[in-house]
Amino acid sequence: MRENITNSPKVLVVENDLAYQKLLEKNIKRAGGKCECLFDGESALEKVAHNHYDLLLIDLRIPKLDGIMLVKLLRERRYDTPLIAITALKLESLERNALAVGFNDFLEKPITEVEISSLFEKYCHHKTAQHAS
Repeated sequence: MRENITNSPKVLVVENDLAYQKLLEKNIKRAGGKCECLFDGESALEKVAHNHYDLLLIDLRIPKLDGIMLVKLLRERRYDTPLIAITALKLESLERNALAVGFNDFLEKPITEVEISSLFEKYCHHKTAQHAS
């Protein structure tokens, strides 16, 4: 049985594939988090200016403002929330570039509930694993 979670990590997903948004949302909730989803980079830039999130999952290929440019702008504004690049393309150069512009981590799709739990533990100090009684 899972630990009773009272302080769930709040996650913003920036992903233009609506079906994949739903899958991520389901995995985030199963891992003990709360989730909001947006379709494009401009909306995300506006949303983070007025809301607190514990973690952002950002697809690199989103409309209006791609993931790389979004992160550059967030870091220029001293936004220090952990930012995780997500992509279906696993290229070393893409990963290096993403980390160089300010992403904290890089994950290849599909992203599992276990990977989400690991992100929560690593970046939000949120234990989602079962605990022994």
